[in-house]
Formats: sequence, C-alpha cells, structure tokens
Amino acid sequence: MDNINNDTQQEQLPAHKDDKAGDALPKHINAGGPAQAITDPGRRDRQAVVVIHGIGEQRPMDTLRCFVDAVLVNDHKGHIKYRNKPDAMNELFEMRCLQMPSNRQAYEPLTDFYEYYWAHHMQGSRYAQVTSWLVGLMLRRPKMIPSALKPVYFVSWVLAIIAMGFWVWGFISAGTGAPSFINGIWQQKWLFASGLVINIIQWVGSHILLGYVADAARYLTPSPDNIEARNKIRSEGINLLRTLHNSGKYRRIVIVGHSLGSVIGYDIIRNLWVDLRKPDNVYPRKQSELKNFEQEANALEEGEVTPAKIETFQQCQHRLWQEFIEVGIPWLITDFITLGSPLAHAQLLMADDQADFVRKKAQYEYPCCPPDDGDKLYYPQQYRFYLGSESFIRNVFIPHHGAPFSCTRWTNMYFPYRKLILGDLIGGPLNGVFGKGIRDIAVVPSTGKCLDRTLISHVCYWTCGKENKTALSHLKWVAQPYCSPVFL
Repeated sequence: MDNINNDTQQEQLPAHKDDKAGDALPKHINAGGPAQAITDPGRRDRQAVVVIHGIGEQRPMDTLRCFVDAVLVNDHKGHIKYRNKPDAMNELFEMRCLQMPSNRQAYEPLTDFYEYYWAHHMQGSRYAQVTSWLVGLMLRRPKMIPSALKPVYFVSWVLAIIAMGFWVWGFISAGTGAPSFINGIWQQKWLFASGLVINIIQWVGSHILLGYVADAARYLTPSPDNIEARNKIRSEGINLLRTLHNSGKYRRIVIVGHSLGSVIGYDIIRNLWVDLRKPDNVYPRKQSELKNFEQEANALEEGEVTPAKIETFQQCQHRLWQEFIEVGIPWLITDFITLGSPLAHAQLLMADDQADFVRKKAQYEYPCCPPDDGDKLYYPQQYRFYLGSESFIRNVFIPHHGAPFSCTRWTNMYFPYRKLILGDLIGGPLNGVFGKGIRDIAVVPSTGKCLDRTLISHVCYWTCGKENKTALSHLKWVAQPYCSPVFL
C-alpha cells in the first residue's frame, strides 16, 4: 500500500520488558478517566472491498461468500481463506464481514470483504411495473437501440407480431367458425391446454418477471411508485460507504458491482463524491498531479485507445488520488470494478435517447472517466489560516462535483455477446460509453460447460472451473506495485 503523507499519528507509550498482560497497575493510574485502546502502529494497512449483488431474490451473504471463495485461492497449506466476523459497518444484522488474513511474506494488507444487500427493498413488485417498462423499451425507435441489442430488439418485435397474429386469428375463428378438426381438438384438450398455459404464465411471471426483471424495471425507472425504493437503496449504500470512511480503519476502499449492482455502485459513487470531495482538514501544497491528469486525459482523446494508454492513465489517477489525500480530501474509493454491467446500454436504460444521454454526461449528472473536458476539472477554494495573532490565505484546488472518476479507476469485465444466445446480453464494453479511461476486459467462462457460454454466463463471473480459476483471475493486473490495489 502506498504511503500517505498526512497519516494520523498514533500515540505510542514506552514499553517495558517486564510488562505483561493482566499485571496489576497502581490504582491512581486511571484516576483521570477510563483507559483507551491504542492502535498498534506496526499493524499492517487495511483495505475494504464492498460487493454489491445483482438482480434476483438474493439471500444475504450468498453473493459475498461465492465471490470471496472465488477470488481467494487456497494455498493448500491448511490455512483458512478468510475469517467470518461480525459486521459493525452495516445496518442489517443479517450481514457478516469476511476478513482475509494478512500475508506478510506476500506484502498483502489485511482485507475486509463486505456485501451491500438491497434486495429486500424490491419486494412487492407488480406486473404493471414490469410490463410498462418492457413496452416502453420496445416502443423506442430502432436508431435509439444500442447496436449490441438490435438483434434482440427486432426478434422481440417479430415474436410480438406473431403472438398478436395468433390472438387475431383466434378471435376471427371464434366469430366465423373454424374447421371441424380444430374444433374437435379444442373441445377435447381445452381443459389441459388452458391449465398448462396458466401454470407456465404464472411460473414465468412470478419467478422471472417479478423475481428478476422487476428489480431492473423498478430501479431504472424513476416513476413515483419507485422513488421510495430507489432512494432507500442509494441512501443505505451511501451510509455504508460513509461509515467505512469515518471508521478510520481503512486506507482504501474498492467497490465491486455485478449486474444491476454496478448501476447501484455507480449511483453511490456519484452521490457520495458530492459530500467527500471537499477537505475537512486542509493541508495546502503544490497540486502538480492535477495538470498531469489533464494531460493524460487529453492524450486519451488522441488516436486509438490502447491498453498501454489505459494503464498510464490509471497510474495517473492513482497518483492524483494520493495527492487529494495529502491535501485533505477524505476520498478512499480507489477502484470501481463492474461485472456484466447494464451500464453498457445506458443510453437506452438511463436516458430518453442518445442526445439526452450525451446532455446528461455533459452536465455532470452522469460522471464519466475521465470527466467531461468541457470545463476545468477543478476550481480554487480559498482557506484562511491562523498562526498566533496573524492570519493568511491559501488556495486549494477542489475537483468539481462531476469528477469522481478523476481519482477512482474503473475496470469493467464482460462476456462478449454474439449470435443471440451466446455470451452476456446484459453486460458489455463501457469504454466510450462513460469515457475512454475505463479498462474493459473481455473474458470467457472458465467452467468449460457449453451452457455457461450462453446467456447464462451473466451469473458465471465468479463460478469456479478447473484449477479454481474464474473470470476474476483476469484482474491480477491490479497487483502491480505502483497502485497496490485489491489482489484477486
């Protein structure tokens, strides 16, 4: 972990070779008040990883346990992968903290894994909320549909037209009379057929539409009957991240969002940034990394975006984060990792059309990586300092409200989608959608099963295959010493 210059100095008491735990102390030693625990200054740095689950009737801790089991590979020496500890940061008593033991030989810091659980806020969904959302998407004009979704869009329309044709044919047949053999089949099988159809519709509706699709429909639709749930999900996520910041335990925080959880993570970041981008305690200094960041961001716009450019840009992001910390900006989120993210189709899901999406990005409603270059990344804020009877003024450059991804690196993984049924339909590349500074990593399921290469791949991002490898193994690049990010 990189050192931060303005570390909080911990009080150190002189140790005595004869001191032992439980030794009696003179009674007057605590006369001034209760004893206080002292943090060991030699304790290793600690980082937090917050996992946000996706759609579906998720159970608390299921996603977190599967994720941690996948990313922490067993060393086959009998050591446990993680400890299960009480979660003092979450508001839900259902949650636990999974802690990876430190590894001094590998220079791995202590890591606490948390899950932000939000599924309980999506109970009580109605068919009308889902159908109105789906119909609204289908009524969009073809030019508004992202290119990756156009095959599905046209196939959906073809199936809808065929279904409508059958309904029309049924009404016509009922009014004019149908051929005798059709009447005979219907008279003999109508009870069985109608019962079967009703059961299928009920199962599909309750388990797929209301159990899965409804989560996306309600969260992505800012209609009056969804506002309360959307607000609770965001506010509780912000409270969790704020608690982690205020705890004083962590040097850095990593957010991992799967599926709809990536959209929730994005919303949490952009809203939390508004409060934490300004210093609480200011330490004026020369902020040279701001200009370096602007140069690297401009370099991304010139020519083709290559992995080397992305790596250089993300190094610059991390150096800027360090500089913000040294100035006093209390922002600890260094990395945002998205898996199978529907943000790839943001122009369809989060805006009225492409023009509306571009406008919202330009107005900083939807922050980009790097921030939109229409304005300066920062503005000067004057602070008055006092030294005895004298006072003096110093300027500190503060990033604007649309720049959380100036110092937060964004990595996105997805299974490429093709041929209608292969790959992840929901996820996709984000570079260019939310800026050219996002590192896209195309992966393939590691299980080797043919079925896992189809649309089911959306839930296979941390499914273990041979040699205990998962799609998350592609994130080993983040273990480079320049940034010391989360080790996967």
